[in-house]
Amino acid sequence: METQWKKLSLLWLLILGIFAQRKTQAAYHKHEMKFTAVGTSKGLLDLIGVAFIDGIQWASYYKSSQKIVVKPTHIYEALGENFLKDMDNEMKDQERGYHHFIQYLTRNDKTESNHTMQLYLDCELDEDTHLSSLVKYGFDGEDFIEIDEHGKWKVLHPWAHSFEDFYEGPDVAKLLNKRYCIGAMLKILQKSSMKESLPPEVYVSRQEFPNGTISFSCTATGFYSQSILMHWKKGVDEAILGKESSSNILPNYDDTFYCRISLEIQPGDSGTGYACVVNHSHLETPTVYPVPEKPSEGNIWVIVLSILLAAILMISCFVIFKKWRKTYSSLHC
Repeated sequence: METQWKKLSLLWLLILGIFAQRKTQAAYHKHEMKFTAVGTSKGLLDLIGVAFIDGIQWASYYKSSQKIVVKPTHIYEALGENFLKDMDNEMKDQERGYHHFIQYLTRNDKTESNHTMQLYLDCELDEDTHLSSLVKYGFDGEDFIEIDEHGKWKVLHPWAHSFEDFYEGPDVAKLLNKRYCIGAMLKILQKSSMKESLPPEVYVSRQEFPNGTISFSCTATGFYSQSILMHWKKGVDEAILGKESSSNILPNYDDTFYCRISLEIQPGDSGTGYACVVNHSHLETPTVYPVPEKPSEGNIWVIVLSILLAAILMISCFVIFKKWRKTYSSLHC
């Protein structure tokens, strides 16, 4: 059983350790790999695997096709056709490892019902600095065992004690956390970027309510890479008093990212001097976006009169055109 577990884990490690060296792109990056196997005590029914870097999927595997699919062309070329064929063969062999895992845990189950096994890898990088790593196994939707960046295994389920010989192995832990998670992410980013770096488009708005409350909103969208810092400032170093909230960083449909922060200031505050500060790797320095000031009463009347005059002008033009068309039509009857 120990051998099967080690072979199973080393397969996923092999998938990650595949890229050549080049200068690392400086930014925050996150690498996630997720595998789900479904089976019974008699056989493996399905296996699905997906891998993401900075929220962008770069590889997938399905038992039905028994083929690893690499999404970005440049990554496919970096792997090479022969290597991908070898990896496909390894994946087919390792499907048996998942079955052995499920079979062992369900050896006393007489119902032959479906069960699931999950493997999750998560590692984070800031420039060349390793921030964190996590490897977690799950069974039937419950956490099973996990390992942190220090190579320390933690038992999360009573059944996991039966795998003690496997998860206390320091060599396996080192491969999972250091060489293949962070190491592979470094190599793929050294080879090329997952996507061209894009600056954020920033929109700042102001909304006032009848109860005197004023709310500001700062939206950054269309940016890549994922890492972005956004905060409010007032004047030079004035304290911000109010209720702040954030959407966190969310993906857009085109693999770029979106983030919005809001600030609700206290009644009595005029709302002047506020600004949204945005810092992104594509920007040379943090950029300040002032919050629109409240229009004065004089400015409001100017806006109203301008709209009214524009409406009168449009109506006048329409009436003149209608009369001209009627006259033109009568002359050509």
